[in-house]
Amino acid sequence: MGLDLFSQRGRQVILTDAGRSLYDYADRIMSLAQQAGRAMAQYHDLERGEVRLGANSVVGCYLLPAILKDFYIRFPNIKVSLQVDNDLQLARRVEDGELDLALVGGPMERDNIHMERYTRDDLILVCPPCGEELSPKALFAKYPLITRENCSITRATIKEHLTGYGITPQFFMEISDTEVIKRLVMSGISVAFLPARSVEMEITSYLLQEVKGDGTVLPCWVYLVTAKDQHYCPTLLAFMNFVRKYQ
Repeated sequence: MGLDLFSQRGRQVILTDAGRSLYDYADRIMSLAQQAGRAMAQYHDLERGEVRLGANSVVGCYLLPAILKDFYIRFPNIKVSLQVDNDLQLARRVEDGELDLALVGGPMERDNIHMERYTRDDLILVCPPCGEELSPKALFAKYPLITRENCSITRATIKEHLTGYGITPQFFMEISDTEVIKRLVMSGISVAFLPARSVEMEITSYLLQEVKGDGTVLPCWVYLVTAKDQHYCPTLLAFMNFVRKYQ
């Protein structure tokens, strides 16, 4: 320090004024270091922390609520912040470091993200309840098709899927909200491909009817998306492992 911190009086070594002043700082530094150590230990012991999570609207509405509820019961001191957006925007936010993890449909080709298949969430064709079984071609001759917005991965996938079965539907509307699409189908003006988990209750209640036949099920997956160069802190690892077990 360039200062005399100690002085000797006979056999005694005592602090100088500069030494006493430095001792006060050193005492506080040691106390802060101990607090920092305890705080880091809490992260390792999962007593605190935060996970910045993203999800598309379907995953956010129909898959995550039960997972987040059970995760909170298991880890009440870990904060989870959730942003709901479309798949492409979520992938960009993961790449930019704005999100730690996202759950999206896919797959998608991007250089800086890692995609892990998580769980199936097939799209099924639903129509207004009519009490009869119509073939897909007869159905599309009777009803137009509502899809997600034109930039949606889902819309492009549906179009390609139907083309493979020789079906060219009449497109009616592009809507970004699954609940709005469901309501329009229930009103009797259209049909739609919707995630199976999002229409379970409506099919059971006979508010919607599942269409059977070739081309009426489109296999889809939900993916876990992380950045390729990401540092996995203990809280994020705990959340990812919890989600993986929750299938």
